[in-house]
Amino acid sequence: MSSQDFPVHPELTVHSGQTIYRSDEWWKAAVLQSFDGGDPEIAIYLWHLDDEWTRKNKYQVKTADAWNEDQTRIKQYLAADGDSVEDQTEFPVSDYYRISHGETVFKTDGWWKAIVTISQKGSYETQEVIIYLWQNTDSTWRRRQKYAIKDADDWEADRRAVDELLAGTTDGESTSETTSISNDDGILADIEADIKDFHLGSGISE
Repeated sequence: MSSQDFPVHPELTVHSGQTIYRSDEWWKAAVLQSFDGGDPEIAIYLWHLDDEWTRKNKYQVKTADAWNEDQTRIKQYLAADGDSVEDQTEFPVSDYYRISHGETVFKTDGWWKAIVTISQKGSYETQEVIIYLWQNTDSTWRRRQKYAIKDADDWEADRRAVDELLAGTTDGESTSETTSISNDDGILADIEADIKDFHLGSGISE
């Protein structure tokens, strides 16, 4: 499977992938990919078709352990049982959103990962769980990754796709030769991989 099968950066090698849903305008998929001969990792992408498929959201599964930890947090926040947020400036999220719950997953001088529950978008009430990754650039936290989960059904479809890729099988095709994803959940490895991703030109800021 080549990178041309999914609209990822051409320098990424796609080993396997699974479309979660696709319409005339939107395409969501879980992809097992690697960069420059590095270890494979899984990413969930959301693309929108403008003149071409343009990436809107991306969430990288760095390790199996990190995925398990994020699953626990996502389930908790879908149930609205996360830490309450009183100060809306606690996280560098657009003021278009109202945050009801949130917590920092990790934070260094250069990188910040957090999970939040959104209770309102503009004038519309909602309940969405979003995982963010920001980079500190010129003393400003800029968004590099965003993964939004609208409801439990949305989450279940994503979870199944990632679990299948982690298991090394997609649509019955073995990918065991490329699924040696590490169980060591290191922040340094997380950051280094995101730096590579950013230099590929796929970082997105708000």
